[in-house]
Amino acid sequence: MEALNQPLLHLDLMDGQFCPQFTVGPWAVGQLPQTFIKDVHLMVADQWTAAQACVKAGAHCITLQAEGDIHLHHTLSWLGQQTVPVIGGEMPVIRGISLCPATPLDVIIPILSDVEVIQLLAVNPGYGSKMRSSDLHERVAQLLCLLGDKREGKIIVIDGSLTQDQLPSLIAQGIDRVVSGSALFRDDRLAENTRSWRAMFKVAGDTTFLPSTA
Repeated sequence: MEALNQPLLHLDLMDGQFCPQFTVGPWAVGQLPQTFIKDVHLMVADQWTAAQACVKAGAHCITLQAEGDIHLHHTLSWLGQQTVPVIGGEMPVIRGISLCPATPLDVIIPILSDVEVIQLLAVNPGYGSKMRSSDLHERVAQLLCLLGDKREGKIIVIDGSLTQDQLPSLIAQGIDRVVSGSALFRDDRLAENTRSWRAMFKVAGDTTFLPSTA
């Protein structure tokens, strides 16, 4: 990814409790080179403890699951007071909220002012059941309607088993980022696939997407 000048990496932290799989822990964040912006998605039972550990390890963006914490506001408020090192200085932690496919969108209304990223999952964490493309588009439309004049300054991310042919219509609809994992490695063509996905966002005026490392 360094050779491809891809500045952002997305890490899924799973603890085997919020969802069945185990992936990596907060320690893995600190093992990545400082040249990357580290975007961490917490799918764990204890998001408060994991969020603190991820900040200590140097995570630049931390996304919580709306379904995973009864104290979302507390955790997000704390994250909003944190800074992390970047080359040449420090930056505030970017805060995100992620929603499973069946979670009502209006659960984010009380915390809208406390997040910069809103991530819609296109799969159920740990189970792989994928949303139909039409349902995903409808969910994006509902989110945009819910946000209304609060859309400015929010980064809308789609995460989960997307294919490249889905991108143009989602970008046209107004999303800002996608998280791509296995699709980048298809046919053992990481470099070509990464450039191809990134080019689609360049056409839309953006230059980055979020490749997943776990």
